Amino acid sequence: MFHFFQNLTKSFSIKKIVISGVIVMATIIIIFALAMTYLSSTIKYDQTTLKNILDLERENEKVLRLVKNLNYLENRIILSRNQKELNDYENLLLNIEKNFLKVKDEEYLTEYNKILKKVLIDLNKLVLLQNETFESKKIILFFNKELSDYKKKVNILIQSISTETEALYGKASLFDKRYTKRNKESLDFEIIHKYQNVKTLSKDLDNTILRLPIFLSDITNTKNNDILRSIKRNNLKQIITLFENTLVYINSVEDTRFIKSLQKINDDFYTIRELIDLFVTSKQRLFIEEKNFEKLIDKSELVNLELIDKMKSLNILSNKIKINILEHSDNISKNTTIIIIIVSIISLFLLVLSAATLISRINLPLEFIIKYIEKIINDKKDLSSKLPIFTNDEFGKLSISFNSMTSTIDENIHEIESLNNEIESTQKEVVFTMGAIGESRSKETGNHVRRVAEYSKLLALKYGLDKNIAELLKEASPMHDIGKVGIPDAILKKPAKLDKEEWEIMKTHAQLGYDMLKHSQREILKAAAIVAHEHHEKWDGSGYPRGLKGTEIHIYGRITAVADVFDALGSDRCYKKAWKIEDIKKFFIENKGSHFEPKLVDLLFEYFDEFLAIRDRYKDDF
Repeated sequence: MFHFFQNLTKSFSIKKIVISGVIVMATIIIIFALAMTYLSSTIKYDQTTLKNILDLERENEKVLRLVKNLNYLENRIILSRNQKELNDYENLLLNIEKNFLKVKDEEYLTEYNKILKKVLIDLNKLVLLQNETFESKKIILFFNKELSDYKKKVNILIQSISTETEALYGKASLFDKRYTKRNKESLDFEIIHKYQNVKTLSKDLDNTILRLPIFLSDITNTKNNDILRSIKRNNLKQIITLFENTLVYINSVEDTRFIKSLQKINDDFYTIRELIDLFVTSKQRLFIEEKNFEKLIDKSELVNLELIDKMKSLNILSNKIKINILEHSDNISKNTTIIIIIVSIISLFLLVLSAATLISRINLPLEFIIKYIEKIINDKKDLSSKLPIFTNDEFGKLSISFNSMTSTIDENIHEIESLNNEIESTQKEVVFTMGAIGESRSKETGNHVRRVAEYSKLLALKYGLDKNIAELLKEASPMHDIGKVGIPDAILKKPAKLDKEEWEIMKTHAQLGYDMLKHSQREILKAAAIVAHEHHEKWDGSGYPRGLKGTEIHIYGRITAVADVFDALGSDRCYKKAWKIEDIKKFFIENKGSHFEPKLVDLLFEYFDEFLAIRDRYKDDF
């Protein structure tokens, strides 16, 4: 079949092949459109199915949520501590009543709705019980508040009576002291006894009344009505009797000075009696309401258990309905899948045939051209090589045009490379010549800059720098003393030692050299600017012009410093002889870590023979 299509399209141009491909693709799209139309109807059914399942699950979730909310509300009502909290829960309860479940009359939900209606009945019961529980809790909180208020009032009155009994005791003590002091010689022991009795009885009153808080606490903490009646009948009666008897004894003293305090104590005590009666009554009513509250909670638990059983049945039925819906939907999906598979196979077959034809006539020739271009880019073929021509169609014409273009580019590139080489050579020659000019003004020879260049390259390579950087440093290092062209001859060529002022001027040649070169954007001149600026800096920071220290000095400056000094010491001049090798080594050892980087000195010594070979190769002739 594939060969048939190849033979059929062999005489076609690329344009005809593309048009044929478009027609085939349009046919495939139409077929898929028809398949998708059928699929769309299936999806709509599936969407309806999914909606039914989701509705069912939502109903179950609503039931569960209502039960949880009601149980939560019941717990919060039980645990509520004041009326404000209880009112908040009342709003929640009203909200639950408003958002109650509604039964949907769907054919597939008939059985489900029967159970759901039973669940709703139980939920209604639960809500009613919650309302009753709420009202009961409200009453319990009311009585608790009432008990708390009574207790506070009683405590205030107890404090008042305690204050009055203390005042009574104080008055009796004061009268006793005054009487004894005024009637030392004729004391009436009956009067003294009267005051003593008042003091004793006031203490008894105070002790008796202070027993009441304990009594109130016992009443508050008791959970049994019989115990409450026992406390009221025995403990309270005993305290009241004791208090009243004490009051009677004090009143029998018949002293008008005590009447006001006694009257106040008497009034407060009878108010306390009334409050305690009310307190006990409220406690008894609270017992009754708490029992009613417990009964309501028990009823809620029973309804909850019934509700759980019904919900289990609801879930089982819900799962069965979902399974039935899914099975029905699955059958439709299977039929749809078979149709789509058949359509897809036919479409794929047509697509593969079209793609194979297009690949053989378009992609393969295009891929060949691309790979050929990549080989040229990766230097596996040069531009002078020609692209083979296999066909006379558009790709054949493209190959002819490409060959013509690469030939032209190849010629232009050779011309550009020739010009670049000439420019680079000229640039290096200019840099070297400028370095030689700078050195010639300070009695140095042209070979000095050549040797410094070679030393710098060797040190850079041994130091581990890239070979391209080492070559760049070699080309730039001849410019290390270019700044000397700006130093006056009187100083530069002075035969004697320079004075301090002259030396300061001489030191400016490093900055002058940098200022001359720093504006250039050429790599070689940028490197030369660094060398000129930093080749007189010292490792310990004592150099110039900036006093840089250690690795603050650029590696170009550190290397050139070693190369420059080594050549200056080891080369003959018209005005001096070269130092002996031992003296040169001694100098570098002494200045290792101060003037020069230790690693560079170590490399100089390690490859010393290579440095000497460079010196011998570029000797000066005098």
